[in-house]
Amino acid sequence: MIEKRTGHTLSSDSPEAVRLYQQAVDLILGSESGAAEALDKALALDNNFALAAAARYCVAKDIGEADAVTYRESAEKASRSATQWEQAHIEVLFGLLDQPGATRERAFAYIRENPADLLVVSQLAGYLFFYAGPEKLDTVLNLLESVEGVLSDDWAYIARLGFAASEAGQRQRGRELIEKALEIRPQALFSIHGLAHVLHDEGAAEESAHLLQDWLRIHESGARTGQMYGHVQWHLALSEWQIGDREAARQRYLQFCAPDTTTCGPILTLADCGGFLLRDYLQSGQTRPLTKDVLSHIDKVWGMIGHPFIALHVAGLYASAGDIAGLERCQQAISETPDGVNHDTSQALVSALIDLERADNLQAAQTLSTISRGARIGIGGSNVERILIDLIEDRCRTPH
Repeated sequence: MIEKRTGHTLSSDSPEAVRLYQQAVDLILGSESGAAEALDKALALDNNFALAAAARYCVAKDIGEADAVTYRESAEKASRSATQWEQAHIEVLFGLLDQPGATRERAFAYIRENPADLLVVSQLAGYLFFYAGPEKLDTVLNLLESVEGVLSDDWAYIARLGFAASEAGQRQRGRELIEKALEIRPQALFSIHGLAHVLHDEGAAEESAHLLQDWLRIHESGARTGQMYGHVQWHLALSEWQIGDREAARQRYLQFCAPDTTTCGPILTLADCGGFLLRDYLQSGQTRPLTKDVLSHIDKVWGMIGHPFIALHVAGLYASAGDIAGLERCQQAISETPDGVNHDTSQALVSALIDLERADNLQAAQTLSTISRGARIGIGGSNVERILIDLIEDRCRTPH
């Protein structure tokens, strides 16, 4: 049978297994519920279906399943009897999952030959948002625009192009594209998440709150186990917090976005946890001890503390608790990582939060001023993170 996005033949004798695989890919790209279940059914029908096993590894790795490697092994074994295209797809996809830096250029080359392979395009774009440095906004947008000729009618592609355009400063274009994607597939968590980002960047907290409440009212039952469900709830909590309903926002965070309640993977969980608790602290000045689930999550991501995205959110958590010892532990761990732009940016972020905790606001502000616009973009993630740094700077100008 033919893979609907790429036009390539799939190595499976079961039409139903192929249908389930294609359904699962849509669910993966929409960050929706049910991808693992659909792929398990596909593999029960055809246990030698290489692409289904590869996609199942994708899901398992993203949510941290203990036996994720078994799906990788199954895919690699099945790929021996698959087509050359399927083998290349699996090699690049697994490379982006396991060794993204070493796979980056090979992925670009693969996409030039297979521009309709949105699963690979999406995985590469996600990596670039965190690791493409100061030029990442243009790099991601250029990548997505390069495949527009073959994917222009694909809702999942339109949503990603809209998000990338908005992040690059083209908010009106981005909003129109994301709204088009939602018209085609209104239940997609990825798409509603993209629109929430646009509204956040526009400062439209009330509009965002109403939009997300309406979307959840209609689609929540089918989204509860989706990989971005906790993050969409976080956007609603953030909107509630911005319009002054602090207690409702905190209860929503605890119910849906905290490390022990979210559906998100480890990095997004850290961003939601750190981003919410640090914002609340910066506005209120009230510290709260970190809970066991938060401390446990810090341990999970500690090995990446040298990356500024991780440093910002981990240090933000310690700052929200008034834990100077925790912040100094971050500082020490970063000092042991290799020198470079990431090292300097990570140190500056942590040092500024230490100074802020010690009520040396002037020094904190001076330290943050050394982080250039390019370095702020290179922190990774989205404009939400850059705005978070702005909020720290605002706090530096406010007497304790």
